[in-house]
Amino acid sequence: MSADSISEMVLTATVPGRGEIRGKVYKHISPVTLSNIKRSIPFSGHVNFFERSFAYILTPVVAGEEKAKRDLKKGSIAFMPSGGTLCFFLEDTRSYKPMNLLGQVERGLEIILALQRGDTIRVERIS
Repeated sequence: MSADSISEMVLTATVPGRGEIRGKVYKHISPVTLSNIKRSIPFSGHVNFFERSFAYILTPVVAGEEKAKRDLKKGSIAFMPSGGTLCFFLEDTRSYKPMNLLGQVERGLEIILALQRGDTIRVERIS
C-alpha cells in the first residue's frame, strides 16, 4: 500500500477516556465496503474479542465479501461480512471467516491492545 495512493483515507475512532485511534484505509482494496462504512458514520459499538486475536464491534453496515482475506497482520483493520463487524487485529492471525481488508492502524494501537470487553469504540469519520 503506497503512501502516495489517491485512494488513501484516514479512519478516526475514539475510545472514551482512552484516546483516539487513526488508521489508513484504502478505497481500492474494498471500495463497496468502505463506501457503506462511510455512509453509516458515526456509529459506535461495545468491544468483543475473538480469542484475543482481534477486537471487534458490531456495525450497522451490510456488505458482502470483497477481495476477502483470511491472513491478517497485527494492526490490520478489516470488516467481517458474515457478522457485520469492524475488526482491529491484535496479532498476526489466520481467520476462520473471510474478511474485507480495509487498511492498517497508524496511531493508537496501544489503545486497541489495552481494550477490555465492553469498552466502546466510536467510529467518527473517514476522510
